[in-house]
Amino acid sequence: MAHAQRVAAWVSRLAGPGADVEDLVQEVFLQAHRRLPSFRGDAKATTWLYAISERVVMAKRRKDRLRRLLTFCGDAPIEDLPAVATAESVERREAARLIYGALDRLREKYRTVFILFEVEGLSCAEIASLKGLKIGTVWVRLNRARKQMSAHIRAIEGKGSDGRQG
Repeated sequence: MAHAQRVAAWVSRLAGPGADVEDLVQEVFLQAHRRLPSFRGDAKATTWLYAISERVVMAKRRKDRLRRLLTFCGDAPIEDLPAVATAESVERREAARLIYGALDRLREKYRTVFILFEVEGLSCAEIASLKGLKIGTVWVRLNRARKQMSAHIRAIEGKGSDGRQG
């Protein structure tokens, strides 16, 4: 499909590490196929697919959060470290843990705008078009997301592995 790579990139960024991107992309296109008769063509196909992608990922994240709460898994590591890890791979995993830990604390509306702008490299105009927002709203959400990300990262870095201030 012409949009598969773009949808896979969105899903990967929105869902975070450890997500089964192929399954989520398949779910996006299954929903798109089911909803195709209701697609009026008022928006671009990419805008429509992005909205479906976002809803699929948000539903998966909610389901995973609920599953963690119900099974008391708490903060599981992003990935298990290999038996022999290089300093660089450990640093990358730690950076990913910090970033995704902070991203997980953001409300979805801020998280999505932050990822689309900072990670995907979309302009505020493109994000506004995808999300059906005014450009000013995108800028406000991006600014708030950046401030919250900084605060969350500082908070995460300030705690030791046992959760106490270091």
